[in-house]
Amino acid sequence: MLLRNFLRSLPSFQYLSDADVDHVAAAMRVEEYANHHVFIYQDKLNKELFLLLDGKVKVGHYGTGGRYYTLKTIQPGEFFGIPSLSEGKPASTTCQADGPVTVASMPFSAYLLLYQPDSDIGCRFQFVIASQLARDLHDRHDALRRLLAQVYGDGTRLNP
Repeated sequence: MLLRNFLRSLPSFQYLSDADVDHVAAAMRVEEYANHHVFIYQDKLNKELFLLLDGKVKVGHYGTGGRYYTLKTIQPGEFFGIPSLSEGKPASTTCQADGPVTVASMPFSAYLLLYQPDSDIGCRFQFVIASQLARDLHDRHDALRRLLAQVYGDGTRLNP
């Protein structure tokens, strides 16, 4: 699989020129990982942007009692690791392979170069990142609604 072609197939890359896509692809390396490989550790600083190409990655959180909660399963075409990378703060979740996976990764230094708002590619790359953050926010909203439905039953008590 050519990373360039995969990137070009993603809806959020529609506004990037062919040269932009080439730059993004050149900044990433593609590797295969075994089941249970941990990409991001909760409470540790993340130093790479990841893009799932094949397989599944589980996003989870260890609660105060040490119990692990799966929050989301990342599907091919989704970026992960953005919040910790962008904010420069430790990750609030763990991201772990759920079976064998193929992942493209971009080091922090390349991410910073591509993310610069004063360049054309930077503005378009920020759109790619913002699109993923919007999907992540939507997923968190859905998860919260499911949790509230469990707490309050059928949801009739959710409406004032």
